[in-house]
Amino acid sequence: MDPNTTPPILSGDQAVQRLKERPRPWAKEYLAMYSSQLGGIVAEPWLMSVPIDDHVVHRGDGVFEASKCVAGRIYQFREHVERLFRSAASIMLEPPFTRNELEALGVAVVRAGGEPDCMVRIYLSRGPGGFTTNPFECPEPGLYIVVSKLHSLPAKAYELGVQIGISHVPSKSGFYASVKSCNYLPNVLLKREAMAKGWDFAVGLDERGEIAEGSTENIGLVDKNGVLRVPPPVNILEGITARRALQLAGDMTREGLLKGVEHGPVSLEDLQAAAEVMLFGTTLDVLPVTRLEGDPLAGGKPGPVAKELLARMRRDVLENPAQSTPALVQGAGKP
Repeated sequence: MDPNTTPPILSGDQAVQRLKERPRPWAKEYLAMYSSQLGGIVAEPWLMSVPIDDHVVHRGDGVFEASKCVAGRIYQFREHVERLFRSAASIMLEPPFTRNELEALGVAVVRAGGEPDCMVRIYLSRGPGGFTTNPFECPEPGLYIVVSKLHSLPAKAYELGVQIGISHVPSKSGFYASVKSCNYLPNVLLKREAMAKGWDFAVGLDERGEIAEGSTENIGLVDKNGVLRVPPPVNILEGITARRALQLAGDMTREGLLKGVEHGPVSLEDLQAAAEVMLFGTTLDVLPVTRLEGDPLAGGKPGPVAKELLARMRRDVLENPAQSTPALVQGAGKP
């Protein structure tokens, strides 16, 4: 727009028409959304929006979760919903639904999206109500559930491993690290640095200079003694996937494939000396790391623990009904 041109004042009908016509090439990924503002589910991306005066927009005042649905079942959905409620309680935000009601809403949005493989993101906000930092401006919380297409990394990433770098973006710590809030600026800067430097992922350091976490990933290593170790959930957000991976690794310990599983501090020296390094995440499952800022790491190739743990995790996703919530029959398509 010409800066010397006064923009038009639009009528409601004109504004709606412009929203409908505005190009959104990225929105082809969006399948369906529930909005507490609408009180229902929409499938048109141009309707998937959040009010500008919702405090989640201008203050980051809200919490969220992201789950994946594979073959019509949402993996560890109950665990994600439970963590959402814990995060909400931490910031004194009362959800407008019970756990069971929220789970049922998530299933309904997946069904409206019609894709058996998808991502399910829940955003619980302080709600609309003004533009200050005062949370009591907001009469009621906002709830938004968005379902979009699921994308997995190519098989080559698991066959060859990925590259990480050590970021010096200040990490969240303590209380702020343990709450999955919508204020993700440090995480955004981690990802930006990784992409700018040609790394696949960046990993931050905590206030003691120890390895913390990635933008949306937890990290773990197998040390020279055969013990799988991940940073303790003190200055990081304990990942749902990482926690399940450690449970599965416990089985490997009992079978003699690992010497042990533990939470413990991880230094840069520990990382460089590790027999194996891996990332854990909702869309990653278990991803081997084989390079550190261009140099070979952990022998420069995926190790046996990461391979076996990935296989067990993927079987767990597909075959363990105790870990999944039924949502959509494979191949059913949109209702």
